[in-house]
Amino acid sequence: MRYLEEGEAGPAPADEGTGAPPQRASRLAADARFVRLRRRYAVQSVLLVTVFLGWYMAYLVLSVYARGLMAVPVYGAVNVGLLLGVGQFATTFLLAWLFVWYSEHRLDPLAEEIRADAEQARAAALAREGRVVRP
Repeated sequence: MRYLEEGEAGPAPADEGTGAPPQRASRLAADARFVRLRRRYAVQSVLLVTVFLGWYMAYLVLSVYARGLMAVPVYGAVNVGLLLGVGQFATTFLLAWLFVWYSEHRLDPLAEEIRADAEQARAAALAREGRVVRP
């Protein structure tokens, strides 16, 4: 293990797991675009999870307390309970598709813009230090 000599500068402290100096991470966290990205993600996630769990809990409550409604025949042996049960699968796939669509159209472009700016800032900082910048 090599120890630093007096007056020799060591590596910049890094955030755990990211390798980025804390000042860059705090600058990124304060960026209005990053705040908007986090807010959009939180709203999207909370909304979709709430819709899914609300619909699932409604199905469970209906199957326990509204057995008469669930047993109403719709067509032959198909009843309301069966249709609502199959509807659970359909809405699960629909909500997953909405999550992906929203992410691709609203979150990913913003995240890519933030990432590109952060990489440019990092490359500029390394160039000022005289270090080699590799893409």
